[in-house]
Amino acid sequence: MKLSLKKSLICLAAFATIGLFGSCSKQKSGPIVNAKDVKWDFEADVVVIGAGGSGLPAGLKAVTDGASVLVVEANYDCGGHASVSEGQLHSGGSTSSQQAAGIEDSSDLYFYDHTRSDLDSRFNDPVYVRSVANSMRECYEFILSEGIIVQDIEPMIRGYYRDGGYDADGVARMTYVDASKWENDITGTKNNGIGVTRPLEESLRKKGGKFLMNYHMDTIYREPNGGKVLGIQASYTPHIMPGQSEPLKSFMSEGNIDCKKKNVNVKAKKAVIICTGGSIGNLNFRTMFDPRLGPEFDGLAGMPFSDQDASGELAAMKIGAALGSLAGYMVDMGAAIGPVSRMGCQYGYGNGFNEKSKVWALFRKTGIAPDYSSLVLVNMLGQRCGNEDLCKLRRFPQSYEFLNTYLNSVFIDRDGDGNAEVMTGPLWAIFDQAAADRNDWDMEKAVDYENGYAFKADTLEELAKKLVNKYYEDVKMDPAVLADTIKRYNSFVEKGKDDDWGKTSLDNKIEKGPFYACWATPNLHDTLAALRVNGQMQVVDLDGKVIPSLFAAGESSGGMHVHGLGRVITSGFIAGRSAASVDAKGIATADTSLKPEFAGDETNYRTKTDKAEYYSQRGGSSGTLTYSEKVEELKNLSKSPKTSAGKPVAKKSASPSAGNTYIGTSDKGMGGAIQVQITTMTGKMIDIKVLKQNETHGIGDVALPKLVADAMKKQSADVDIISGATITSNAFKEALKKARSKGGLN
Repeated sequence: MKLSLKKSLICLAAFATIGLFGSCSKQKSGPIVNAKDVKWDFEADVVVIGAGGSGLPAGLKAVTDGASVLVVEANYDCGGHASVSEGQLHSGGSTSSQQAAGIEDSSDLYFYDHTRSDLDSRFNDPVYVRSVANSMRECYEFILSEGIIVQDIEPMIRGYYRDGGYDADGVARMTYVDASKWENDITGTKNNGIGVTRPLEESLRKKGGKFLMNYHMDTIYREPNGGKVLGIQASYTPHIMPGQSEPLKSFMSEGNIDCKKKNVNVKAKKAVIICTGGSIGNLNFRTMFDPRLGPEFDGLAGMPFSDQDASGELAAMKIGAALGSLAGYMVDMGAAIGPVSRMGCQYGYGNGFNEKSKVWALFRKTGIAPDYSSLVLVNMLGQRCGNEDLCKLRRFPQSYEFLNTYLNSVFIDRDGDGNAEVMTGPLWAIFDQAAADRNDWDMEKAVDYENGYAFKADTLEELAKKLVNKYYEDVKMDPAVLADTIKRYNSFVEKGKDDDWGKTSLDNKIEKGPFYACWATPNLHDTLAALRVNGQMQVVDLDGKVIPSLFAAGESSGGMHVHGLGRVITSGFIAGRSAASVDAKGIATADTSLKPEFAGDETNYRTKTDKAEYYSQRGGSSGTLTYSEKVEELKNLSKSPKTSAGKPVAKKSASPSAGNTYIGTSDKGMGGAIQVQITTMTGKMIDIKVLKQNETHGIGDVALPKLVADAMKKQSADVDIISGATITSNAFKEALKKARSKGGLN
């Protein structure tokens, strides 16, 4: 069916600057085609598939280098996973932020760190890492020039593997974006990721980039006999919320093409860049690597706004592409899986969404932040399957210990025929009303009973009968098993020792109804293996040969196991530069070597590998520290190898005079729950303590003492928001308000 004349004219007007021709007529399918057999609806020099953390810098670099660019995005808006993230750039090579803090780094040191024998990097592709290392500083300065603003805080170093952590970085490379300028109608919250994607999107649109929104790439066209990639076919995917009749519209509209045809063909005169965000959301794809990750893992990070559906990988594989760095897909489970930040809802990752989000109708419920001292975790049979304390440490080796015991914990003969099965299934948090009261959980509004992510009953036996194991509805939880599990756990609380799993936070029994079961199934996060690429980010085939005119970046490109937006953005930058440079044969000609103006103090004493000390544990802190904290720690370690000095030590405050204490909790912090205790006397607060917080190191945790001081001075919860820590500030205010209300001070 052809578009109307009016619709064709609209498409033509919108696309005049990069060339629209032909009708929007139906095409025969098949990825291997002759160019003359395809009737193209649109064309551009470079066609970018996906407008997220790698697609936007790819398009921006390509258009800056003189290419016309069309971005094809399946969603109603740009941003992808990056827009709902914390905005962590993780960039090295002697960036301007590092230089300002006096941090010694170089492209060689970055390359060294990310090709070492640690958890995150031991299987990285050195060609890929070398390319990223050479361009990372250049890319960092490029995105700053295009509108991204970083927070004025010290770069941070995460849990370095030589200090017992999981991270490869030996120097501070973590910086965070300042998103205060931007409204985030995607999540409705103040997460910083929008400060990455909006500036890049705005710049790309102003420079002439075109956007085909609500179109999902289904097919990549390639010439026969190992020829060039010609373009793509995409299908219309409008996003209409429940109860609505009109599709959602993008935040920005400049450069959008108004076309609603069912299928369109888009010609790439130079190249196609795959930036579709990875594959961890595709059940069939991910279970090729880890069969344990079944349909119950339905709360992917970034959802319900964005998915990782493997569309880029699958389309490329159908025309001969190979996969790369496959060990990274589940090496020690990497950053690809982690305990939930929120229970009792489908989407338990991170800070989540709120009612201001355009996709709130899909998100539905905020869930509750876990308090592992108040609950137990059981598999779908009602059995405890690990030490709940380990789940406090998201993305640390300790949490993987729990995940490994849980993932294989269900052993059952469902049919009674002697053929037992081992499976995963949902994970449930079991707790009582006292736990809900203790943590200020709103069990009527926060959790999702309607869709089977939470259940409530007066007794444990009734709870087990009500509970439905989503995706495994035939597997019933035995009421006697659940009751016995909780009885046994309560006995451990009584004697202060967990004989089964070694949990130490045995603070609270689970004994007074009503009782709750809340969905606590872990989240899938990053994709850490994807299409195999060379240093130009050009996709290679099963014989190791370049596929002409096809590139991949971000989590669609395999080669580097590392968390954070730094390598995602940098690989997009490289792909855009390479795609704009292709010759008539579809081969990139851009130089990937380190440019002299972006070179730091290259190969140095930090990259030696001729002594055992460069491989041994140093004994430092395995948590995240600011640059100055790590420097101080290393000085102390050099003085006394056995000391752990240098770690932040909580200052002991003088005990307040005897008074009444009240506790308030908010589960809306950046890292989960913030719990505040106040001490009152004669109608005033005489002390405020933050009992619990897991806020971003160097940002939220720095803001909390300032908030406490302000609250004490004002004798009120109406404290000033700390710039760059809006989410932390609001959660503190909510927790303090609850505590004051309990003390009769509001």
